[in-house]
Amino acid sequence: MKLYQALLPLAAALALAGCQGRSTAQGVIGQAETVITQVKDEAQVSAPNELKAAESTLAHMKQNFQEREYQAVIDEVPKFNSQIEAMKTTATANNAAAAEWNVLNTEVPKAIEEIQARVDSIKPNALPKEVTKEELDTAKTELETMKSTWAEATAAATAGNAMEATDKARVVQSKAEELKNSLGMNEQLASAAPADAG
Repeated sequence: MKLYQALLPLAAALALAGCQGRSTAQGVIGQAETVITQVKDEAQVSAPNELKAAESTLAHMKQNFQEREYQAVIDEVPKFNSQIEAMKTTATANNAAAAEWNVLNTEVPKAIEEIQARVDSIKPNALPKEVTKEELDTAKTELETMKSTWAEATAAATAGNAMEATDKARVVQSKAEELKNSLGMNEQLASAAPADAG
């Protein structure tokens, strides 16, 4: 997220000055509101829980201000800052996960289709030399598990949970590589690839 200047410098200055007046508390709330306004649109998508926490602290600051508890407003600056930092950390992680998901969302379904085609092409009574009956049976079972996990990953992505979606997608991707090996698919690709002329 781009706009995370939060209130860290202000908190340090207040601590040094021992400020506790009405104008200082008002300034803190004004800055906190500015920070929330700047990050709200993005944070609602990439760090909604952290945004709610920061908004709750801001609401508490305003309540204290109305009750003329100006020092209480200032005392909440470090808490607000830590919540903004948490928002930044979560948003960064979610944005990275979303980018990875976009790649996996292209690669993994393709791998599932390739494995399905390979399984469908193998006849139990005419197994290729690199595949045993047990490997074929296991591949069929694990392929169904992969499809189920992928459906969960897609649902998580649709719900905006990029990190959960990416975690599940990685599991499917890893399993896809295992199945490709057990079904002799990677060997086929290697033998079919043209020689590298350098």
